[in-house]
Order: sequence, then C-alpha cells, then structure tokens
Amino acid sequence: MKLYHARFAQMRQGRVNVLEDDFYLPDQHAVRRQLRNNGFYPIDINEQKPPLLEWADVRSTAWQIQLLRALRFQGATASAGTALLNIIEGETDKRRRLAFLPTRTVLKGGGSFSEALRALRLMDAATMAIITAGERAGDLKGVIQHAIEHTEEKGKQAKVFLTALSWLSFDIINIIGTIWGAQFGFIPYLKKQGTKATDVESITKFNHAINLASWVNMSLLVLITGMILGGAVFVALYWFNRQKPDHFTSKILMKLPVMSSYIRNVSLKESSKLMQRLLNGKVPLADALDIIIESVNEPASRLYWSESKARIMAGADTSRALSRWPLMKGERDQIMTIQSVDQLAEVYAAIAEERGLMAKSDQRRLALLGIATMMILSGATVLTMIYLLMVQNQSFLDSLKGLRS
Repeated sequence: MKLYHARFAQMRQGRVNVLEDDFYLPDQHAVRRQLRNNGFYPIDINEQKPPLLEWADVRSTAWQIQLLRALRFQGATASAGTALLNIIEGETDKRRRLAFLPTRTVLKGGGSFSEALRALRLMDAATMAIITAGERAGDLKGVIQHAIEHTEEKGKQAKVFLTALSWLSFDIINIIGTIWGAQFGFIPYLKKQGTKATDVESITKFNHAINLASWVNMSLLVLITGMILGGAVFVALYWFNRQKPDHFTSKILMKLPVMSSYIRNVSLKESSKLMQRLLNGKVPLADALDIIIESVNEPASRLYWSESKARIMAGADTSRALSRWPLMKGERDQIMTIQSVDQLAEVYAAIAEERGLMAKSDQRRLALLGIATMMILSGATVLTMIYLLMVQNQSFLDSLKGLRS
C-alpha cells in the first residue's frame, strides 16, 4: 500500500470541477480505477513519500499526546471513529495529513477505531492494547485517559535518560579533550622547547619528568578509551541478546553493584505501573503479560514476568504465580491477598510507587559514584597538567641559574 495524491475532474451540470484528494492504495492503476468507478476523470496522480525524518519530526510523543487529548475532548460528543475523522479533516499540517492518510482510508472503508489508529503507526503496543481492550469493553472514552498517562510517563522517562546521558557524555568529552590536548599538544611542545640548563643533572631531571608525565597521561587516555569502548561493546552485546536471560551480559548486569539494583527497581517500577494501566484499561491479564514481556529488557524483571505467565498458563493460582522473586517479601504478601483484578491493579500501583522511591535512592548513589569517578579522573588530569607546568617553570629557573653562573 502506498500514499497517492490525485487531481481529477468532475462533470456537474455542464461544468467541469477540478478536485483533489488523497488515496492509500497499492498502485496508480488502483487509484485511477477507483476514480473512474466513481465517475471522475483522472488528471494526474503522484505518489507521496514521507520525509526521511518523519519519525523524529512528525511522529513525536508530543503529537501522540496531543492526538489522545483531542480524542478525549471530541469523544465526549461523538463516537471515537467520528472524532478521529474530524481531527484528520481539520489537520492543516501537510506532513501530518500525509501520515493520517492510511487512518483516513481505514475509517472511510468502514474499519474500526482501533484498526484505524493502528494504521497510523504512532502508538506503542501498550497504548494500542489499552485502546483496543477499551473498545471491546465498550469503555473507550474511559481508557483514553490511561493511554495518555502511559504516554506522558514514557516521555518523562525518555527525557530523564537523555539528560543523564548528555551530562555523562559532556564530562567524558571534556576529560578526553584535556588529556588528548596535553598528550599531543603540550607535552610535545615541552619536548621541542627542551631545557636551557647546561648541567647534566637538570637535563636528566627534565627528561625524566617529561617521560613520566607522558606515561601517566597516555595511561589515563588508554584507560578511559578502553572503558568507553568496553562499555559500548557490552551494551551492544546485551541489546542484541536481550531476549536471553542466561546470556553472560545479562548475568553480569544483574551482579553489578548499585547499577543492577537501580536498573531492576526502575524496570519493576515501569512494568508494574504499566500492568496497573493495562488492567485498568480492561486488558486481559494474559495479554497484559505478553505486552510487558515484550517491553521489558532488564533480565531480572523480564524473568519475573515470563515465569509468572508460564505458571499462570500452566494453571497455577494467579496470586501464587505472581508472588515470587525479585519482589520483596512485603510485595509478595500484598499480592497473596488479592481477590480481584481491581485489587491486583492497586497492588501493582503500590509496588510501582515503592520501587520508584528505591530507584531514586539508587540514583543518588549512582550520581555520587559518578561524581567521585569523574573527580578522580579529572583530578589525575589536572595534577598531570600542574606537574607539567612545574617542570616548565623548573626548566626556566635552571636556565636562569645557568646564565648567572
């Protein structure tokens, strides 16, 4: 299926009217055939190609939230399908109208609201599951708010991650830049200038100091570069094997001090909150578990949800299947007391809140650890530069003593 924009003529009362419309069909022949079947005369048909940066420019989280809020507002007085069609017809941005074209075609063809929204390829699996379940249960207007909350929370987490990554990248670039400048700029300059002293002891001392500074600086450069490359390779290997809890990268990640606790708490917080929203959105428990398993990458959390689903499918009691590690004893005791789906949603909301507090505590520890590491590396770099300046000044003083003598 492709997007096409067509200009065509319509004969009415002896007059020719030129009209334009968009189509979502397999090829130009299908567009031409549909126009002729409707009594129109095609003039020109052009394929519309989405921009290369459509996902970054058009299909943003902001647009997703804006669309959901508009559906909630217009859905108060009209059906969901009619509200969505009204939003499409009122869109003035050409890029968004182009993205809306498959959705409009589904609605015009008699498709359901969830089918039309899925054709837009804007919502993630969790949001679509909430909307689809709400449509089946006849409570679509009520579950849109849950979809909005899920999308907003996902956007906040992305901003926090990007902020932390930017801060870390800025510090690393500064440290590497300083070390690089000293190793390939300042140290070669001192070697080239040499010392003006004439006695053997001063010359030997100067050369030894330059060699020592060069060795320390190069060691720092190799260490930091190795850490960055090693971390990048580890992350890449983990990401490509994230579906394998027994992979060595997953085992290492679960044993890292502080970091493993932080990632696990964040993952359990997000997945528990998602479980609450899915259950409140009338999504069946088995479907909710499938969605969460696909969205979770942290090994311990993924193992928890996978084994919980396997036990439920095997016929085990829901509370017993869900009451297991890595949940703490208090969390497991809460799950054992559930009597209904609504109570299960409340329990997971409480677990998400508690894990969020634990993640914040781990985040502070990680921040302190990161600051200490950066201070050590920066301190070593600064001390090396100070040492080089002392060597330069000592060389200058030795040259003055030589002139006096």
